[in-house]
Amino acid sequence: MRQRTVLTLLAVCLVLGSLLGQVSAEKTAPEATPGTGGGEPQPIGQRALYSNIYVQSSAEYAACCRTIYTCAARALASRLASVDPPPVRPAVVMDLDETVLDNATFQTFLYMNDLEYTPKLWAEFERRGVSDVGLVPGAKDFIEHAESLGVTVVYCSNRNERNLMATRESLERLGLNADGLVERLYLKPDGSSSSKAARRDAISARYDVLMYFGDNLRDFSELFRVPKLADDPERVDYLRAIEERKAVVEETGFHWGVDWFVLPNPAYGEWEKLIPEEPALILERGDGASPAE
Repeated sequence: MRQRTVLTLLAVCLVLGSLLGQVSAEKTAPEATPGTGGGEPQPIGQRALYSNIYVQSSAEYAACCRTIYTCAARALASRLASVDPPPVRPAVVMDLDETVLDNATFQTFLYMNDLEYTPKLWAEFERRGVSDVGLVPGAKDFIEHAESLGVTVVYCSNRNERNLMATRESLERLGLNADGLVERLYLKPDGSSSSKAARRDAISARYDVLMYFGDNLRDFSELFRVPKLADDPERVDYLRAIEERKAVVEETGFHWGVDWFVLPNPAYGEWEKLIPEEPALILERGDGASPAE
């Protein structure tokens, strides 16, 4: 991931700075994360800072993303050859944020201004941060490879549908194919849930989907949705839910690296809902004691 320059950072802050007066009195998310028992959300702090530094500066992150997309490119030709009957309208379905689009500058903006994520701030970045969005390493190469094989690239994202034209502009600015792009963008309708199940069904009805890509496991299936947890001081519910999600990964193992490809995102995601108010309580210990003890 290329380094962001000071000028880029200043540009992002100016783009979103108009909202600071509206949120300066809040500086917390409007709702507690599901499963935290209604407690105060965790501050941005060192966890978010180091996650963002990892994405922006580590060669390991770039190598990981490129490994995934390189393996997917090799697998795509095999998938095309093995599907019987041959697909009429072959497609791959890709999430956008942190799968194709790199929004690390938005995370920088939050940290530098001591802000928590809010839907209002994010919507403003969608609209006005077009020039500050980058590409996840390897994403463009894969997309161009898929299209060279006659495969349609469909984007299924929880970006706001009302900001469709700004999202289109972001993709075009990054040099991605814009032919029929509006028809290939399945964004989140106003007032709808974050579930992509209905949109995935609509895409499957129109295309022969060969692969899915995402950075959140709910990009693939609602089986990975974190349930609402009880306010349990022992954090047993957190630990159980963590293990249940991992068990579903094992149960769906025949998908991974075949038609499901997940990109790393240490900054945010469904997994955050399973971080209790005291995060260390869910860590495994080296002394043989379980985290719940």
